[in-house]
Amino acid sequence: MKIEILMSPGCGNGAKTQALVADVVRETAPGVEVEVETTLVVTLEDAERLGFLGSPSVRLNGQDIDPQAPGGVGLG
Repeated sequence: MKIEILMSPGCGNGAKTQALVADVVRETAPGVEVEVETTLVVTLEDAERLGFLGSPSVRLNGQDIDPQAPGGVGLG
């Protein structure tokens, strides 16, 4: 399983999101191999390439975990 956390530099919720993801993985997936990767999205080009929806964004196996995540690309 792969979890991606995408966030812009200075994201006010980035550290909290990283901690929450770590807690959820520890509590719900003991013994499961989980790769957690954090990516800073710095430029508009980064955002476009990654399909970045906003900061922070969490993806599980390439899918945003928020079923109501807005479309489009943003750095906010």
